[in-house]
Amino acid sequence: MFGLGKTKTIVGLDIGSYAIKAVELKIKEKGESVQYEVQKIGYEPLPHDAIVEGTIIDSTAVSETIKLLFENAKITNKDVAISISCNSVIIKKISLPSMDPQELRESIIWEAKHNIPYPYEETNVDYWEIKSSRPADNMVDILLVAAKKDKIANYSNAVSMARKNLVAIEVDIFSLINAFEINYPELFKEKTVALINMGANITNVGIVEKGTPQLFRDLSLGGYFFTENIRKELNVSFEEAEAALKGIPGKSLNADQFAAVLTMNIRDLLDEMEKTFSFYEAGERRERRIDQIFLSGGLALIPNIVNAFELKFRIKTELFNPFRSIKYDPKKFDSIYFNEMAPVFGVAVGLSTRKVE
Repeated sequence: MFGLGKTKTIVGLDIGSYAIKAVELKIKEKGESVQYEVQKIGYEPLPHDAIVEGTIIDSTAVSETIKLLFENAKITNKDVAISISCNSVIIKKISLPSMDPQELRESIIWEAKHNIPYPYEETNVDYWEIKSSRPADNMVDILLVAAKKDKIANYSNAVSMARKNLVAIEVDIFSLINAFEINYPELFKEKTVALINMGANITNVGIVEKGTPQLFRDLSLGGYFFTENIRKELNVSFEEAEAALKGIPGKSLNADQFAAVLTMNIRDLLDEMEKTFSFYEAGERRERRIDQIFLSGGLALIPNIVNAFELKFRIKTELFNPFRSIKYDPKKFDSIYFNEMAPVFGVAVGLSTRKVE
């Protein structure tokens, strides 16, 4: 989305609220097949509150962290693609009659002006043509995406300060869908899957039905929500609460009390997911159900989260592996990226596979 140029290879730069992740891939096309191999990968935590609820508060801290990440990961490519959350954009699914590309673009502009709740001149607009649910009616389904220009500037300025070239801006969940399609092609085409990316401040939810995106939602629930509740309920420091959430309990932390607070927070998250799933299943006059759930993001690494989803929804749930079909040299990279931390790189991988037009 919002392509701004061309490049042969792009560094997927996922600027999250807790940490920045980067992936650069080598892409080989052989006929209709495409092969991917990791060239560079890196991870760098951000200072606390540098980014709050998807808005960059401290641009200097973010830009310096980007520089440090590129230096430590030995990334020399300056062309990057970044993403923003769904709560920063308007996503509308609309249906239009089939028409030639020029007429379609003009119709999209008209639809955007009538579907966006703020002035069209203050936004960047893009669209994605998806498989129509009514092909016999000669209709085209369109995902209309609009982001406010000041929100884009908030991120592009930090990238510019880090002396990187912004090639494209995507939406988090779209990048995750790209990564999923590459790594799980058989499930992408045949099943209905829920992709849930649980970050520090925001949880992105996307439901894809046999290759066609059907629903997007962002929840204001994430790792910081869990950490803050642990801090308040158990009267410990933010650092102690955060360590406990990572599976490193401090000496002053009561294990039973921590488990009770964690269970309560997971229950809150699952209740919000249940509302999202119910909305999807009731969305059309036909039976719809989710076949499988994939969890990604830092919060997906907490103990027992996968089991909690399976117990709640009775749906097969697993951690999303964005390197499932992507090669890497185990002698060149620390295996922790591809084993323990793999679920946090979903968005960065999706961005790095993006073809800029």
